[in-house]
Amino acid sequence: MIDFSKVLHNDFAYNWEKELFTALESYPYLADVIVILGAFAGGAILAVILFFFLRCFLLHYYRRHCQMNPEMHRCISKIAFSLVSCLPIAITTYCVWCDGIHEWIAILTRKLMMGVLIFCLTSALVGGIRTFGIWYKQQRNAEQRPIEGLLSISIIFVWIGALITFVALLLDKNPLYLLSGLGAVAAVLLLFFQQTILSLVASVQLNVDHLVEIGDWIAMESGNVDGIVKEITLHTVKVRNWDRTLVCMPVCNLVNHPFVNYTAMQKSGGRRIKRAILIDQRSIRFLSMEEIEMLKGFDLLKDYLDVKEAEITQYNAGRSQFNTRYLTNLGTFRIYAQRYLENNPHICRNMPLLVRELAPSGSGVPLEIYCFSQEVNLGPYEQVQSDVMEHFLAILPNFRLRVFQDCSDIYQEIGSQVDMVGGAFRFEQLKNPVYSK
Repeated sequence: MIDFSKVLHNDFAYNWEKELFTALESYPYLADVIVILGAFAGGAILAVILFFFLRCFLLHYYRRHCQMNPEMHRCISKIAFSLVSCLPIAITTYCVWCDGIHEWIAILTRKLMMGVLIFCLTSALVGGIRTFGIWYKQQRNAEQRPIEGLLSISIIFVWIGALITFVALLLDKNPLYLLSGLGAVAAVLLLFFQQTILSLVASVQLNVDHLVEIGDWIAMESGNVDGIVKEITLHTVKVRNWDRTLVCMPVCNLVNHPFVNYTAMQKSGGRRIKRAILIDQRSIRFLSMEEIEMLKGFDLLKDYLDVKEAEITQYNAGRSQFNTRYLTNLGTFRIYAQRYLENNPHICRNMPLLVRELAPSGSGVPLEIYCFSQEVNLGPYEQVQSDVMEHFLAILPNFRLRVFQDCSDIYQEIGSQVDMVGGAFRFEQLKNPVYSK
């Protein structure tokens, strides 16, 4: 108990003080409450004064490193309030050990104040984490590398650590001792938070390996996903498909299932064109001299045909008919398609470009066009691809070639021009179209 007799015999004490202490001698616990409340009130007054100075300092500091917004102001105010709240708690905890305070009241008050102190420090740390998240969002590559999931997990671990510390304080045990006895509880928690743990691991993998970022174009067959990534959280990924539908899927799906990320293609500056024209095998044959002369009218083929014609003439000199070489219409068209792509301004020249024949099948000989368009966006890309394929299909008859097509369609389209025995076209001399002026 507080020894009020010393205060009553003090010559410097006022009469009202002596009367107050005389009245309090009959209520010892009331004296303890007054001491505790007085210490807390004194600390609270100092905390209010310190709050404004600390808040101004933090605002000045953050203004130098990031852009201020209402959310940032709230976080800074929360940090300042949580830190200055520790001052009255510390003063009260110190004053309860003064001589005269009942021991059990001092112990109870001390544990209660320490619990509140842990809460305030944890709240300040959480505010700092959220402030860091706000600052990170203002960085240049923040949208491509979101860390909201990692920040949420950090806040959860901070609160769990604070709870364990508070329980250890109440039981007068070492926090490590409590953690060693949580093995069985941890096994149960793993069952309840299995998806959260898996999502956390998946989020870490996505962020560390930079597999998916906001704004990427991804496609996943198993989940009917084909669109732009709009949001990545701890548990889900939101994708806006090209048909304007919104798909929400677990983060684990991006780790457990294969998917295609087209962002690298878009950044490379070229998008692949891979199409095949099915050539009817019955239309493949050698070119006659008249046809070669006609094909020399193409600027893309003139030098090639001149060189090949001289080479073949020299090779065939003095050889029998069965040992001679000739140009084929399919080979000549293949060279034409190759050079057409090389001279097309919409086709990338620094990327793979080839025109090749694939293995023949019952549907003809596939002539594959493999190149890269300089247009990577969907609309312009499809325009370039369509222009290339339409040009090849339209100019194919000039090489006495035709596309493989079902006979029923051929009968309906050209009727009398079909050889009823062999099914082959009877080509007439082709002339360039004349457009009216």
